Amino acid sequence: MLTTIGPRPTRRTRSKHGGKKPTIEERLLAAMERMLEQGQRFVTLSVEELAVEAGMSRGTFYSHFRDKNELIARLMSLITDEIVDSAGSWLGTGPGGERPLRQDMEATMIGVSKTFRKHHAILSAFNDSARNDEALGIQYQKMMDTICGRCRAAIAAVNRSGACRPETGDDVADALSWFVVTYLGRFSAIRHGEDLDRLIKAVAHVSACAIFADEKS
Repeated sequence: MLTTIGPRPTRRTRSKHGGKKPTIEERLLAAMERMLEQGQRFVTLSVEELAVEAGMSRGTFYSHFRDKNELIARLMSLITDEIVDSAGSWLGTGPGGERPLRQDMEATMIGVSKTFRKHHAILSAFNDSARNDEALGIQYQKMMDTICGRCRAAIAAVNRSGACRPETGDDVADALSWFVVTYLGRFSAIRHGEDLDRLIKAVAHVSACAIFADEKS
């Protein structure tokens, strides 16, 4: 028996997607975040509850996903892509691409902070639940592996230019990736205005100092 169809995406929701109709994944992501922000616990959310909140039937859900775990994998992939995109030149550096610059670091942290603020509820829930849920732990680790890999590539590009601190390599990239995700992920959503600006500047400063050699006077 199909569940009652809930409210369709509003004009405001559609505007967030450039006027395009949100995809099934985007509707479910938005629905899950709304429910988490209202105090629901991630581990107890059912497929039926998610489908109703997203304005679709259980049948529609199951025509796209086998179960909630497959949905989680897809949502984590979407959020990972958004984090990478929001980081600009730092995580977007590819083979043969231009190396990231020290002055780009703050803009990167601003972009990443906005993404963490946007998806705070779901990222916090994933992080907390991943400790006790193997499937969630795997998906969270995949996100971090992607971010660490992009950071390694960016630092390698800086290294090739001769602008890195000596012995700055993959270990530093991984440590910085976890630091940024953990720290910005924890505080971006609860700090505002000048307090948030100071947080972003501090994270950018620590990251830049860990990567770049001191500038010669």
